[in-house]
Amino acid sequence: MPILTAAVVLVGLLCVLDLLLSFGIIRRLREQNETLKNVQRNAAAQPEIALPAGATVGAFSATTVGGAELSTADIDGTRALVGFFSPNCTPCKERMPEFIEYATGFEGKVIAIAAGNEEETADMVVRLGEVAEVIREFDGGDVHQAFGASGYPALCVVEADRTVLASGWEMSALPVPAKL
Repeated sequence: MPILTAAVVLVGLLCVLDLLLSFGIIRRLREQNETLKNVQRNAAAQPEIALPAGATVGAFSATTVGGAELSTADIDGTRALVGFFSPNCTPCKERMPEFIEYATGFEGKVIAIAAGNEEETADMVVRLGEVAEVIREFDGGDVHQAFGASGYPALCVVEADRTVLASGWEMSALPVPAKL
């Protein structure tokens, strides 16, 4: 009889322990659900990665890797495609081929900004140089400020009057080339 009593007490204790663990798991799942909701809300409310549509591009002046001077005056009166890329950015590496393909069909000036030093951006400069005038500039430089670039990749299509037509970090944010 004492063995049976001990077994019933042991099973009862195991059930109570299981119940406590189940409550802990449920509480943790609820916390994770709230965290996920907050992340989704914050992602929807994130600031633009570049100037939003309708904004006007600020004044800038820079030198391309080829030594040519490039300024705000060079995009006045013509449509421009501008892309900001960083060598340490995985999404940049994924979007660069799409940007290059988009740029080949783009009618207007194409400018690419490689953020980093000469050694880091060497491969990027070569690839982007096939379709764009490339500027090597660190984050926070004149061109970054003029376009409000706050992350990478930042992509913009600018109208002839320096008004941003579309911007974003994915190519889908830009208009279809035929609609330009």
